Amino acid sequence: MPCASERILISLISCSVLLVACTTPRPENVAPCVTKDTRDLVLRWGTEDDSLNVIEVYRLNTKGEVFYYKGPRKDTITDDYKLHIDQRDYCTTASSVNSCFLKTQALNSRGRKGRFIEYFNPSTDVYLRAVWNPDLQTFQSRDMRKEYEQLMSILDQ
Repeated sequence: MPCASERILISLISCSVLLVACTTPRPENVAPCVTKDTRDLVLRWGTEDDSLNVIEVYRLNTKGEVFYYKGPRKDTITDDYKLHIDQRDYCTTASSVNSCFLKTQALNSRGRKGRFIEYFNPSTDVYLRAVWNPDLQTFQSRDMRKEYEQLMSILDQ
């Protein structure tokens, strides 16, 4: 029968092997729905606080990788890799955000805080941004609020 220290060592090794086995590598290629014109598409969403001059932002690229930044609002931010989602889920998400922008067209109704979703495709020179006050449940922001919640839900995968 192994002693206590041997049992702890065996448990640590077992946990390490399990952790390595459950970790999937980051994707190397773009999602199958991505075309030449949408290869550089970026979806961003988050909340900015003007009074504190801070921003919390998530960025989703065409590989399905999600990056995160929270800190001072500035022109150039360095975000950190957070996770990646299944590429089929990426395709569904990108399509949903695009449809929501086509439906909403324009939304810029903010307060001290602004919650936002951005759709940026430098290849086609398309930059769409919707901003609303997260403290109010307005009729105009209903679709974007729903889309924002769906974007936040991919972080739980």
